[in-house]
Amino acid sequence: MDTFFWLVLATGLTVTGDYLIKLSTGHADGMTSSVFLIGAVCYGIPAIAWYFMMQQHSLAMIGVLYSSATLVILALLGIVVFKEAATWRDALGIGLALAAVAVMHGGD
Repeated sequence: MDTFFWLVLATGLTVTGDYLIKLSTGHADGMTSSVFLIGAVCYGIPAIAWYFMMQQHSLAMIGVLYSSATLVILALLGIVVFKEAATWRDALGIGLALAAVAVMHGGD
């Protein structure tokens, strides 16, 4: 399987985990709620995807791709689903993350 598949899998599971953990902050049981526990499991599974991506790419490349994809999706999730305000710093951070992807990818 190619890098794109593993990147989408790792990012999707991480974002799902973040979403569930965010939901659990409003839950009466907090960190003992099933929502939190499922979110925590979603955090661990991407290690499998990282293993396969590391067979083909440097740790730096994977880190930039994964963190940038996660950052963009989580920012959109916060804005759209949780109605969090976006600031100019958020936009600048996303822009710099995308610039990092372009710089890292330029070497391939």
